[in-house]
Amino acid sequence: MRRRKKRKLGFVRIVIFLAFIVVVFNFLKSRYNETKYYVDSPLDSISEIFSHAFENADYKTDNKRALKRNLQKEADSGNDKARWLVDNFDYLDDNLIYLAGNDSDAIDFVYNYSNEITDFEYYPGESVDFKRSTPYFLQWDNRWAYDYLGDSVIGLAGCGPTSMAMVLARLEGDTSIDPGKIAIDAQNYMTDDGIAWKFFNDEANRYGYTAYDISNDEGSIIDALEKGPLIVSVNKGIFTLFGHILVIDSYQDGKFVINDPNSMKKSQKTWTYDEIKDQIAHIWLVN
Repeated sequence: MRRRKKRKLGFVRIVIFLAFIVVVFNFLKSRYNETKYYVDSPLDSISEIFSHAFENADYKTDNKRALKRNLQKEADSGNDKARWLVDNFDYLDDNLIYLAGNDSDAIDFVYNYSNEITDFEYYPGESVDFKRSTPYFLQWDNRWAYDYLGDSVIGLAGCGPTSMAMVLARLEGDTSIDPGKIAIDAQNYMTDDGIAWKFFNDEANRYGYTAYDISNDEGSIIDALEKGPLIVSVNKGIFTLFGHILVIDSYQDGKFVINDPNSMKKSQKTWTYDEIKDQIAHIWLVN
């Protein structure tokens, strides 16, 4: 009787183990298929598959091989600008590669910037109308992306003034308060590490508001959103490789609605507090 129980138990363990192997295999296969690995050897392939398989798909990557692979995928789909980026990949600045390789929506901007195509017609209004309380501006919108900001341009370094523009445009009910306009005020606040945080209160004061510090806990953030949109500084993770500024528009169905000035895709998703809490460096309520 005991032998039968042991055999039965051993059989169950084998079935569970085999089921686990199947699940892992299918998981790795799906990760492989979705990224189309371009590798130089079988060892590279194995290494790439396992390193990619356990990455958080939402996080930005600085892996050059993965970034080139992403651009290659766009090129293979018929995007001629992506093809140019792939062909010139080794000559492009890292920041341009990071931007276009992580977000295909930015390919046009990176191509234009790299080829000095910067003359675009200005018109007022949002970059995209997401039908939310806070107007949405992209920092690499062609209308202002190529305007100088410090030693760079708004398209690459303008997350701070772009976020401030979104908040002020909401508070004032005026989308003519756009990144190009706010970036003029931000010029003297740009540092080697990005925008000085002092800018947010100073700029709020210029429009008759104050920037209040908000604690990084879910309850405080939700309460603050009852008074207005929030400007948030974030560290490396979902939204950035180095440091970034974005806006929290609202809290809906247990998740935060975010206006990311550097990504339409990230702005179209909603995020739980647990997903973003460890990346938050600072929060301001402009009111």
